[in-house]
Amino acid sequence: MILKLEPILFDKIWGGNKLKDDYNYNASKTCGEAWGISAHKNGSNKVINGIYKGKTIKELFDTKKELFGNYPGSEFPILVKVIDALENLSIQVHPNNEYAKESNSLGKEECWYILDTEENTNIIIGNTANNKKEIINAINNNSIENIINELPIKKGDFFYIKAGTVHAINGGTTLLEVQQSSDITYRLYDYNRLQDGKPRDLHLEDALNVITVPDKEVIREHVDTYFNYEIVNNTEKTNYPSAVYGDYVFIIEGSGFFNDVEVKKGDFVMISSKYNYSVTGNLVFQKTTF
Repeated sequence: MILKLEPILFDKIWGGNKLKDDYNYNASKTCGEAWGISAHKNGSNKVINGIYKGKTIKELFDTKKELFGNYPGSEFPILVKVIDALENLSIQVHPNNEYAKESNSLGKEECWYILDTEENTNIIIGNTANNKKEIINAINNNSIENIINELPIKKGDFFYIKAGTVHAINGGTTLLEVQQSSDITYRLYDYNRLQDGKPRDLHLEDALNVITVPDKEVIREHVDTYFNYEIVNNTEKTNYPSAVYGDYVFIIEGSGFFNDVEVKKGDFVMISSKYNYSVTGNLVFQKTTF
């Protein structure tokens, strides 16, 4: 079964207008995130075609387990989103499963595929500190920016971000993020900016509890720990069997058909468990399985 999904849009202090202009989402000019495949309590996508039209992924996951291959976990494990950063996101870190369990959540490992970027844009991954004391001193001296690792990016780059890795998406970047189903972020630094006249909250104690130091590793290949990841270039009619728990797809470029369901750039699609389907058309898509 081919299910198309309606993105859930979130305005952000750092968001821009590319989700509206480039993907034709019904987004504002400050939309930072489009959650496209999610059953999280903070946002679960609605099906927009077929017999389950109007149902959310969470509703289907809870009541139609066979669509997900009777996945043994109690929670749908992934979240797929597009992020448009007009301005820098906070410098932040995410917890692993063990630490996040205290908040009744999964941990948050994620990966990034750069969809577009302005010229001379960098991204933050890792830190140059030798020990946690150096991190604490940087926090106290308001000098976190001096100990983070920045590297240049271009369209098509890929990065895997382990739990505990300091990271940030900088302004001028649009990317596809595939992650564990978690909405936990611990901010270390937010450039002293204000929202509604007040600084946004930082989460220094939690951040220091989970941060990896030293951490100078940049991972450019996917790590198959919590989910599998593939970029597919389709140029002719091709047949695929979906994975035991289903295939979860974002259309990066082009247009075509998944069976008789029309798809185009920016669409999010779920293919149910062990389902044979064909893809027709010149398109590039990202596929997640777990």
